[in-house]
Amino acid sequence: MYGLGLRKIIVLVWVFLQLPNIISGQQMQTVPEHDKDQLRESALDKDSILIGDQVWWTMILPQNTGEIAGIETMDFAEVPHLITEGVEALSPILLDSVYRKKHLESLKARILLTSFDSGSYRLPDMPLYLRKPDGTVDTLWYEGPRLYVNTIQVDTTSFQAFGLKPQMRYPVTWEEVLMVVALLAALAGMIWLVIRIVKRRKKNLPVFGLSRPKDPPHVAALKALETIRKQELWKKQNVKQYYTVLTDTVRIYLRDRWGIQAMEQTSAEMMGSLHKKAASDPLLNEGILGILNEMLRTGDLAKFAKYTPSDTENETSLNQAVEFVTQTAQPEEEQED
Repeated sequence: MYGLGLRKIIVLVWVFLQLPNIISGQQMQTVPEHDKDQLRESALDKDSILIGDQVWWTMILPQNTGEIAGIETMDFAEVPHLITEGVEALSPILLDSVYRKKHLESLKARILLTSFDSGSYRLPDMPLYLRKPDGTVDTLWYEGPRLYVNTIQVDTTSFQAFGLKPQMRYPVTWEEVLMVVALLAALAGMIWLVIRIVKRRKKNLPVFGLSRPKDPPHVAALKALETIRKQELWKKQNVKQYYTVLTDTVRIYLRDRWGIQAMEQTSAEMMGSLHKKAASDPLLNEGILGILNEMLRTGDLAKFAKYTPSDTENETSLNQAVEFVTQTAQPEEEQED
């Protein structure tokens, strides 16, 4: 354990000692002594800028020098963000090829620079690596120019501080007013449409247009019974379906005529509800209730007890339903009320 701890300490000490070399490796390289006499010129778009302004640093390699003949690849050194103390690079090195009459005339490299500290700065020398097909690499050096960064001088003798200006307000135009009115009208129309749809759906009415007047309960029931008579389902060996449609028609009539929830009740429960209504409705006498009860009993036997009624019984059940609806139809005076 002590040996392992000692190794960690030695590694940390070595990293600490090598840290200056690691940091210096991220900085721009310096020109070797034997290349200082062969530095090529580079230029700035302008030799002086104000604090925060930007300037292009340009390096050009003419084709007619013959130095790039037979060169396979050309690469500049990677430019750090902080080129030198006080000068920052805003872009990587951008390479442009200048052609004239379809022939390469020169290569141009550009770097966008800026500075936020006033002063005079000597830009570092920039290397260009020329790699030949045989693997050898030649290095061309461009001399870094000098950049002057100026600041705006403030005349303190005549300087006068002013307060913050209030926010500028523009007058309201007719176009803005009309746009607001149109948006409010569209919103009100959407709200009205939603409310209308909800109300009409609750009443089972169409959203637009006039609703078709609904037939009275006895008229709707008699129409449905006449359709059942024409179908003659009992003659097509569909006795169970015949009594299902027949009893459902009567149940719908009871629901619309007296408000009885007949679709959810059994035949016995439905007859019990009708007997309660008979106390206030003289049309529901014992005779007519007996006719309905006989029809429902035959229907229950056919639907649930596998009973097969005769053709006479089937026609009788239909006639009983028609008679019940006819005898208990709501008077016209009550319909008008």
